[in-house]
Amino acid sequence: MPSRGAENGLRYFATDYFAARDSFSQLAARQAAWTQRCPIQAPSIAGKELTLDAAYYGAPSPARLVIISSGIHGAEGFAGSALQQQLINELRAMPPLPSGGGLLLIHAINPYGFAHLRRVNENNVDLNRNCLAQFPGPVNSAYGTFDPLLNPTSPPSQDLFKAKLIWAGIRHGMRAGKRAIASGQYAFAKGLFYGGIERQESITIFEQLLRRASAENTRQVLHIDLHTGLGHYGHYKLLTDLPEGAHELQQLQKWFGADKVITSQTKNTSVYPAFGDIGELTQAGFDHCRVYPVTLEFGTYSLWHTLAMLRAENRLHYYGTIDSAAGHKIKADFQETFCPADPGWRLAILERGGKVLRQAIHCGFKSHSS
Repeated sequence: MPSRGAENGLRYFATDYFAARDSFSQLAARQAAWTQRCPIQAPSIAGKELTLDAAYYGAPSPARLVIISSGIHGAEGFAGSALQQQLINELRAMPPLPSGGGLLLIHAINPYGFAHLRRVNENNVDLNRNCLAQFPGPVNSAYGTFDPLLNPTSPPSQDLFKAKLIWAGIRHGMRAGKRAIASGQYAFAKGLFYGGIERQESITIFEQLLRRASAENTRQVLHIDLHTGLGHYGHYKLLTDLPEGAHELQQLQKWFGADKVITSQTKNTSVYPAFGDIGELTQAGFDHCRVYPVTLEFGTYSLWHTLAMLRAENRLHYYGTIDSAAGHKIKADFQETFCPADPGWRLAILERGGKVLRQAIHCGFKSHSS
């Protein structure tokens, strides 16, 4: 049984997007320098407004800025929101931020996906493949080989997906197949990991929030984007696309541990690079600064299970009946895939993720310009 203190921590995991947003907003309003609610024009639930919410702490004109964002992948926002809420509570007991420091929390970058239990937005766009400098996005011709397997034009069913996926991996190579599928594609609008044909509203709003928190004298930015779904159950890695040998990569490894920070740019790594991820947007927005972009990823279930659930939920969205017993089960399984109900998993996320975010605040407000 979880202790009473642990049970108090579990309260940060909300039952749905609206409860998560309200908890975040109420906590932030008590001590943030400023908060902002940004509505999006997307289909909601029961007429309730969908919003990105931001809270800023610290200097009006920060020299060093720490950004912690959640929910760019919709249903992954349950854990990200819990970590942000826990951090806000912890700030009250921590020393004040240094005079030149700023902390920006952005909650639910993809409120549509969070509310509707999808990973993508209302246009089926993976927002973490949509942060491109220009469109159309890069050509990923290899994805087309896998699209018929990943996106059959029929309602969800038991169709030996795992066996078919293994066979595809044998034919094309597991590493090459993973990159082809997950790096991002811009040609199959109903497919998985679709990056869209234009900048999406949520990403534009995110960019505006960055500009509000930035200043001419900002010299250093550490951006942690919160995710779930990849890796060992209850454990984490910090993932980046920074090149080997880069000052920023070396600094991240000093801050968080060389065994925890992994770049997709090393040979024989299992980590795939992503086109148009949110770190690229932060780097572009602060091109006069040292920018340290990283994804904090917590493991849940196996890679094939996660891909199978992405496939099943996408089929349900396009070809099935969401308001049915089968549809409700797929949605429940989808939520479980990205935020297990297991109290042990949730407590591990709060403990380990909380430690990383405290490290981020401690290290991110130091000057590392050399």
